[in-house]
Formats: sequence, structure tokens, C-alpha cells
Amino acid sequence: MNIPNNLEPLIEFKNITKFFGESKVLNNVSLTVNNGEFLTLLGPSGCGKTTLIRILAGFEKPTSGQVIISGKDVTDVVPNKRTVNTVFQNYALFPHMDVFDNVAFGLRMKKVNERLIKAEVMSALRIVKMEKYANRMPSELSGGQQQRIAIARAFINKPKVLLLDEPLSALDYKLRQQMQIELKELRRKLGITFIFVTHDQEEAFSMSDRVVVMNSGVIEQLGTPSEIYEEPNNMFVANFVGQINELEGQIIEVYENNFDACIDGLIMNLNKRKNKDNSFIIKQGKVRVLLRPEDLRVERVADVEGIPEGCLSGIIVDTVYKGMTIDVLVKINNGKILMATEFFNEDDPDISYKAGEKVLVSWVKDWEVVLPHGE
Repeated sequence: MNIPNNLEPLIEFKNITKFFGESKVLNNVSLTVNNGEFLTLLGPSGCGKTTLIRILAGFEKPTSGQVIISGKDVTDVVPNKRTVNTVFQNYALFPHMDVFDNVAFGLRMKKVNERLIKAEVMSALRIVKMEKYANRMPSELSGGQQQRIAIARAFINKPKVLLLDEPLSALDYKLRQQMQIELKELRRKLGITFIFVTHDQEEAFSMSDRVVVMNSGVIEQLGTPSEIYEEPNNMFVANFVGQINELEGQIIEVYENNFDACIDGLIMNLNKRKNKDNSFIIKQGKVRVLLRPEDLRVERVADVEGIPEGCLSGIIVDTVYKGMTIDVLVKINNGKILMATEFFNEDDPDISYKAGEKVLVSWVKDWEVVLPHGE
């Protein structure tokens, strides 16, 4: 995914805090959204992501903080005076209006000439591939078709920002995948900023230029999909964005750019991670070593002479066939179960492990993520 070249800030959330009664749902959140990018707010239910975009849209007011759009403070500006439109989870189409009138609604509220309205509506429907359905009622459309109409109705007013609040959650898996591709293409055609809200990691990673991982009203990490997945800041991010294997280690000796640690009885040399100010995150004590399942390598003990350096011993517990991949569950000597993901090849007999087989587990050096034990 390429971040747009046009990187001037369009939206700024400055120290946004929001209370509902005594419950703090946003805690001093600051975030800049660049012009023309596809940004996704990712996190579990109740983390504050929907509240944040409702504040941007003007449907909620922050308890404290500012919302800036194109350099102007809009914190107290009413929703219909902001250059922001929202596509809701339930699409919110008018059931008594046909497709054409639903899409035309915003332009008619602005008193646009009817001839221009017809041209603009049909152009919008062509973009979302729904021009043949202009005279249909919402009840006559599928979920995916209704979503396209809701998006057309939102962007026909030419907003600077299109907010999408979990708009794919009601669709089946294949349709969600299709709509993810179409939303990316739509963003390219329109050239406007998209802010997408989801709790689904696959949605976030497949569409976004950048992802904001939220938890309990704060931003845990902001970065590209690859940065979030491959370099999680903490255990919450590591666990939330996919399967993760966790090993515990004790630092034995520290060098300039790396250190030796004892992990499950093995001495391993690991690289240090640095903070943004270039200081080292880990200096001493216990560490967590994190590895994605696809980063692990499993070999039968019978196929290897001796035990190579940096390998953990274990036995196969189970395998889970998933079509293109197989998850291999291995119990290592300390009792912890690790998951390794291997690509399935029916012509390769070595991937057909049996429960109880003795194996070795390893990984390519530097593919691990090392965090202090407390994070």
C-alpha cells in the first residue's frame, strides 16, 4: 500500500477527551489525518473509535480538545456545516425513496438545479456501478447494493472527508472482500480522504495507507499495515492484529546493539529495539520474544543431525488444515504451545505431521519482536 504523495494535514484532533457521564471513552487523543489518505481506526468494541469519528462529523462534542479541518477549528460547528459525510453501519437509506431520490437528497437540500442533479446523480451511480438501479426501492436491493447507494449519497456532495463506520459488517465474507477492493478503487477515483472504522484486522490492512490501533480510549499505535503487524509497540497490538507466539527470556549480557538472553534453556542473541529518540527500549531484566506463526520453521528431529543452535525442541500436538495453509501446534519443553503456519503442498509429504512426533522449532534471526516483559 502506497501512502499518498500529498501529505499536507487535512484533519487534526488535538487532545480530544470525551466523557459519557463518569465514563471516559477518549483520553487526550491527538491525531493528524493527511489529505487524500485512507486511514483506518482499528480496535475492539468500546475502544472509542466510533466516538472519535462522531466527534469529527459533529454528532458529538468533545468534553475537551479541538477538531481542526483545513486549518479551521470546527469543534463547535454543526454537522451540516462541515465538509464531512458519513456512511453508517446500517446505511440509513430512506425507505420511501427510490435509489435516484436517495442519492439526490443532499443536492436537493442545497437547492441545486434539477438538470444538474440528474447529471450528478447518474454520474455517482455509474461510479458505484448502480446506474441500472436508479428506479429501484431500497427494499429491492441486496446489502452490497444498498451500501453502494449509501456511499454514492455520501460523496455526491463532494465532502473533503468520507467517514465509513463499519459499513461492511453486515455483509458475507466474499462480498466484504469484493467491497474492500471497490472502496480502494473508489478512493482513487474520488481523490478524497477516507476514514474507515472497523474491528476487523483484515479489512484494515487490505485497504489502508495507515492504521490507528485504539484501546480503552487511547491510541496504542499508528503506522502502515506492515509496521503495525511486523513491529507492534506492545502486547495489546501484537495480540489484536493476528496470531502471535510469545516466548519469555532473561537478559544475560548486553552489547552495543544486541544482547544475549536465555530462552527456554537456550542462549540466543537478539537485536535491541529503539525508541523514536533512538534510545534503547530494552536494557536489562526479562523480555518477551514475539513471533508470528508464519515466521516459525518446524523440522522433524529425525531429519536433522544433532540439534542446531537456536532451535527449540518440542512435540507435535495437532495440525489444522485451512486449505492453502496448515497450522502446526507444537508443545515445547517448557509446556508452552506454539503455532507455526506452513503453506500446504499436497506433493510435499513432510508437512503431514502426526501428533507426538518430535520436532525442532526455529526462525530466521531478526524476524522476532522483542519487548520488555512488562509491556
